[in-house]
Amino acid sequence: MSNFVRGALLLFIGLALDPVALRAQTYWRNETTAAISEDIEAVTFANGTFEATTAQGNILSSLDGVAWSSQTVSAGTLLTSIAYGGGSWVVAGANGMILVSADLKTWVKANSGTTNKLNAVVFEPTVISNSRFFAVGDNGTILSSSDAKTWVTIPSGVTNSLTGITPFFRDVVVCGQGGIVLNNIAVGVTPMVIETGASSGLNAMVFGSTDADLSATSYVAVGGSGLIIHCPLTVSGMVAVPPKNWVTAAAPSSANLWSITFGNASFVATGDNGTILVSSDGIDWTQQFPGSSYQNMSTAALLAAAFSPSLQRFVIVGKGGAILISDAPQSVLANVSTRGSVSSMQTLIGGFVVEGNGPRTVLVRADGPSLGAFGVSVPLADPVLTVYDSHQNVVFQNAGWSSQTESASVSVAALAVGAFALPIGSKDSAMLLTLRPGAYTAVITSAGGNSGTALFEAYVY
Repeated sequence: MSNFVRGALLLFIGLALDPVALRAQTYWRNETTAAISEDIEAVTFANGTFEATTAQGNILSSLDGVAWSSQTVSAGTLLTSIAYGGGSWVVAGANGMILVSADLKTWVKANSGTTNKLNAVVFEPTVISNSRFFAVGDNGTILSSSDAKTWVTIPSGVTNSLTGITPFFRDVVVCGQGGIVLNNIAVGVTPMVIETGASSGLNAMVFGSTDADLSATSYVAVGGSGLIIHCPLTVSGMVAVPPKNWVTAAAPSSANLWSITFGNASFVATGDNGTILVSSDGIDWTQQFPGSSYQNMSTAALLAAAFSPSLQRFVIVGKGGAILISDAPQSVLANVSTRGSVSSMQTLIGGFVVEGNGPRTVLVRADGPSLGAFGVSVPLADPVLTVYDSHQNVVFQNAGWSSQTESASVSVAALAVGAFALPIGSKDSAMLLTLRPGAYTAVITSAGGNSGTALFEAYVY
């Protein structure tokens, strides 16, 4: 691939996967209900139940992520995070709030020793010497507790707002504003500051492993303006090497990302405007849709996500009581369509995903001259269609659909999926491909450097 096309892919990938343009993606069931209208700030699955916290001091509980009950535990208090471990539930929130419960019914306020807002709490079961809870918050706040009731402050050495925390092989890793990452978090120890090269603040992080020997384990953190950074876990002997070598992933959205979780061998990140991004490795990401159809799409800021291994279910929550659900396997098949301008200096890029467990046949088209029949004033005269896989390898290229030996099959496929017919001999481009599951990018250029409007389409056949 030329350097120009590589640059164009990075520049236009957000356009290619814009939810307005996409038609072939995975949808999430919208379970938002009028019974819950307040912002849901956090959600977790532990001890057989989904538990969520709200901006108005309520705890929401559900066995399936669909039917929820609510209880007020600190009226009017922003509750930002919830975690479970060692027989205790811990909730963190504004003004240093920490609440503890053994049964999700009776809650006791613990003395956190701070009035700073706490942004995240986690239970780490493998800390050397004993398991512990950790909480992080504004102004570099880090707290730790072995019993969820007595909390001690760990000086962080930074004043950044710390927003995310995840277990790290007998330790925890913390992320925050300014793109910083801290590890070596322990009582009486100065944390290690790791430079990530992130250009904006980090809001959340997680790690996930797709195998038993940790060889495919990665840390992933998300932040503002679609920022996603990735770092593989390296183990030397029985000691984990701190996550130092962070790489910025090419995210298919520029929306602010607020949360990330891992389950079913997938990372799931969520953000503003109903943004849901999914990746199997933390590097290549695809966008999915916040609703079961175009009629019930959520545009809420999606603030948190959790996965239930027993139910094989993801639950996403957010502003205005937004609740979205997706069960594995996740697949909805339809079509992709996006229109744009092409010139000697500008390419049109479309993205699509083949999902499932085996290859699928996909009709991919770059319509140009034929658009004149539909009132397009300056259609592109000579579109060239090139399809790349997620590793930027060329899958196929076409210029002039009826010049290929499979042109009859292309016509039959277009009729079957409901696409308009392309005139025989036209310079519109089209191809019928058999593709393995994965993310693909289609790049439309002009054979003669002409300018005009083109339409990218992809149909699962």
